Amino acid sequence: MAQQLTIRQIAELAGVSVGTVDRVLHNRGRVSPEALAAVQAVLDKQSYKYNLHTSAVAFRRTGKSFHIVISIPSSEKGEYWDLIRDGFEKAFQEYSDISIQSQYVFFDQYSSISCREAFRSIESIPCSAVILGTNFVEETVELCKNLDSRRIPYVFVDGMVSGVNPTANFMVDQDKCGRLLAHLMDGFTPSGSEMAIFLPRRVGAKMSNNSTIRLASFKKYFEEPGRGRLLKEVQFSAENPEGIRSEVSSFLAENPLVRGIAVVTSVVYKVSDALSASGIRGICVGGFDVTEGNARCVREGTLEFLIDQHPQRQGFCAVESLLHYLLYGVPDPSLPSSLPIDIVFRENLA
Repeated sequence: MAQQLTIRQIAELAGVSVGTVDRVLHNRGRVSPEALAAVQAVLDKQSYKYNLHTSAVAFRRTGKSFHIVISIPSSEKGEYWDLIRDGFEKAFQEYSDISIQSQYVFFDQYSSISCREAFRSIESIPCSAVILGTNFVEETVELCKNLDSRRIPYVFVDGMVSGVNPTANFMVDQDKCGRLLAHLMDGFTPSGSEMAIFLPRRVGAKMSNNSTIRLASFKKYFEEPGRGRLLKEVQFSAENPEGIRSEVSSFLAENPLVRGIAVVTSVVYKVSDALSASGIRGICVGGFDVTEGNARCVREGTLEFLIDQHPQRQGFCAVESLLHYLLYGVPDPSLPSSLPIDIVFRENLA
């Protein structure tokens, strides 16, 4: 269990002054490398737990505030990115004793062009820190290089991008997600039947970061000995219900041996609804996230299972992590960057 030492106790153990410890804990004023190392060694040994609420009191006395810019996809109420945003807002409420100004810059999750425009607008916004949805890799890297040059810390939600320097990232393992999706679909569909994997059609001809990883892992599963299946990739119009119905009906009419449809994103309910509206039965459908639409389909029995990525927790941890970094200058080691993966069926749906 973490031992919450007093500042005086830390100072005595580190052999430094109380003022030095205070400057280290609250990331203010200069501290020699030797003193910093001594204090940090004590904190590490004693598993010291920083207290954001306690530090907020000292921070507010300075009259300063943090300006956090958040750039994620726009989303309707109850959809995946709205749930992540709900996590942000709960964290802002939890830490309302810290003066925080938040600013959202939204983009279209199906358009790399929209993402690029949103991210480039952030390059001219004065801010303390940034939270990013990493849907598109090139656009994320470009913005992060700008933030690095400005020494602005940033945190990722729902993904990770290599070659950049976030202070933290919060997500589930996307490679495992893709394999788990394949494993579940393999078990829920008849042996020897064909399977389809549905990908939302995007502007800019780029799949999202996570979809790319999930698709590769999904395919790799079925390349293993004894798991051969005929897989068919299908792009669908995720933002057009009538278009989805027509696309799904036409595809299944042309591919009567398909008995399973895996959807790599959180809009799987749109495919389930298209099947129901067309009167198509006997197709196992699986996908991601306990959104309002997905939960409804699971209850109705038109959607077999969901792989939950804990979006609210991702959002909450992102804000909490950034506040910790802004107050103390170090990441919070107690926060898990890799969140657990839950499988949700009708029987365990809350």
